[in-house]
Amino acid sequence: MKSLKTFSLLPVLAFLALSTNAQKLTRDYNIGKIFYAYLDIKNALVDNEGTKAEIKANELYTLLASEPAKGLNPEQSKLVATYLEALLINSRHMAKTTFVDEQRPRFAKLSTAMFELLKGLKINTQTIYQQYCPTNNLYWLSDSPTITNPYYYSKDMVSEGKITAKLLPVK
Repeated sequence: MKSLKTFSLLPVLAFLALSTNAQKLTRDYNIGKIFYAYLDIKNALVDNEGTKAEIKANELYTLLASEPAKGLNPEQSKLVATYLEALLINSRHMAKTTFVDEQRPRFAKLSTAMFELLKGLKINTQTIYQQYCPTNNLYWLSDSPTITNPYYYSKDMVSEGKITAKLLPVK
């Protein structure tokens, strides 16, 4: 009977070991650092600060170039590899200019890849909002339901947009 109890506890212990080692979308893990660097770029574009967006894009590029899938399981690592080139290319191009009009189209491509990556990883600990700018027909991600449009061309457009999808927290 004792061996039966021990045997039945093994799956529970294995699950606990996996769940405590699983990467979460927080600033403590590589993929979380990548997401928060992305948000820093978005906020710089909202503020129309090309120099700050350039600096933050360089930070994102550095994170992406150094073990972005560290701590993820093999299936998640494969997903990261699927989107890594698009993330690297667009963050690198954003890091080469301080002109927001040149950064915004790259940010749109970065946003598409980031959304697909996060949707597939299913590791977010908070709701992530995909938001849409109808004037420019472009999307971005936010950690807040409040619309702060990184694609606006005038201050009165900063709140223009709508939520088109939500990535709910994974428990």
